[in-house]
Amino acid sequence: MSLKLKVYIGIVTASVIALLVYLIPSFPSFSDRWSVFIFFLVISIFAEFIPVELPKGGHMTIGFPIDFVLILVYGPALAMIITALGVIIAETIGKKVSLYKIIFDAAQYALTVGVAGLVYQYAGGVIGLQNFLKFIFPAALSALTYCFINLTLVTIVISLDQGSSISTVWRINFKENLSTYLAEAPLGFLMAIIYVQVGMWGILLFFLPLLLARRSFELYTKMRKIYLETMRALAAAIDAKDPYTKGHSERVTEMAIALAQELNLPEQQIEDLEYAALLHDIGKIGIDERILGKNGGLTSEEWEKIREHTLIGAKIIEPVEFLKNSYQAIYYHHERYDGSGYPAGKKGEEIPLFARIIAVADAYDAMNSDRPYRKKLSEDEIIQELREQAGGQFDPEVAQALISILKKGRKE
Repeated sequence: MSLKLKVYIGIVTASVIALLVYLIPSFPSFSDRWSVFIFFLVISIFAEFIPVELPKGGHMTIGFPIDFVLILVYGPALAMIITALGVIIAETIGKKVSLYKIIFDAAQYALTVGVAGLVYQYAGGVIGLQNFLKFIFPAALSALTYCFINLTLVTIVISLDQGSSISTVWRINFKENLSTYLAEAPLGFLMAIIYVQVGMWGILLFFLPLLLARRSFELYTKMRKIYLETMRALAAAIDAKDPYTKGHSERVTEMAIALAQELNLPEQQIEDLEYAALLHDIGKIGIDERILGKNGGLTSEEWEKIREHTLIGAKIIEPVEFLKNSYQAIYYHHERYDGSGYPAGKKGEEIPLFARIIAVADAYDAMNSDRPYRKKLSEDEIIQELREQAGGQFDPEVAQALISILKKGRKE
């Protein structure tokens, strides 16, 4: 674990301690209500036992509605203590995780709950057993604060741990979590209202829908993971046909994603581009291996066969619904910006953006790899080639994005 990560965890933990000390005077009296404390602690532990892993690291639990009830009914101090204890007990007993992770998870959830509770109070919300319909606006503001603080704290720790871009992790986690928070916030508000009227049984009544929502989200994330793993396996099988292109599709995908991030494309487009880049050479499955692996120059007939791989690839993925945004990228990724490419001779922005990005990433991997007819180029030679071919073979904006990436040392 890096020093920066340890320092960050220390800062978050210290912030929680300071906030809890500030809130202790508002801690509710529990001289005769320990059953409430134990009840909420048990369901908080249970919620932490069944997290859903997120694509870029971190996890999502169904604890938010429970935290929301605690904030509205008993205040942020109790909510912080129960949330932190729930995380510590669940991760100590049920998972093999490091001490630093336990500390951070407990601290970040407690800090999130504490700040969200303060926002509720400062916005005019009143804590206690009452009709919360009068405080919809403070409650909504508190829920948004919870979402923002939680995503921010987790994004930073994942970025420091993985060395990933903060903006990239934020975009992915925001996209993955926002819909869940939007669904769970009203549920938590309703649970608080029902809890005031019915008591603990009201919380248990709402727990089944929470479990169903959690299961649906888990299935969605697993489905996406399976899709991606399947495509990676297929891309590896295609690359294996040519000893000189082993790992080519993965490398092109990594560079295509880096280019998309450099161009500030939306996260959904980056995800679609990832699929297209992984499968951009899928059409080579229909090309004779003797042609693909030929050491000498190709005849005109063989060259025509090679060019057919874009059409074959597009036809293969066309019937697949979730790859519908990849069809054109695969079909046109050998077009050139000046119109001299194939299969349709398109030029400029007539060529789909994904195809233009993959073309640059594909060319970069070719220049940066040893081939039968030449050794790989140096980074300076690649940059020179990109400059010379900007507006010719390559989209000038995408070529400049790659030059910027190389200069910033981000290609790894």
